[in-house]
Amino acid sequence: MKKIVLALAVAVATAAAANAQTAAKAPAPKASASKAADQTKSTAKHEAHAKAESVKGEVVSTDATAKTITVKDASGSNVTLTATGGAVAELAKLKPGDMVMVTKSENNATKITKAKTATTTTTKPKK
Repeated sequence: MKKIVLALAVAVATAAAANAQTAAKAPAPKASASKAADQTKSTAKHEAHAKAESVKGEVVSTDATAKTITVKDASGSNVTLTATGGAVAELAKLKPGDMVMVTKSENNATKITKAKTATTTTTKPKK
């Protein structure tokens, strides 16, 4: 009988020690959660900084293999962008000299559409 009580006491002491160690580790995930929240805020600031903008210009060159497009913007400077998403399919349809509207985020072209060129029509004067 003494052996059973002694074995039970050892089992309870071992379980208590294991429980005490587990409880000490519980606050650690809370610290990780606050770090994750800080990283989310940092990521949100970075994404806000990298907002998409549109650039209208003339296609200088395209490279479907490298998925790049070089566009001369209104100021005359060349901008080379990497096509992503649906913009990759548009590269095959473009040729140098085409006027395009490119939606870009950082150095990535996310959308490419052909811009309509202004056509001038002349009307014949009435006689």
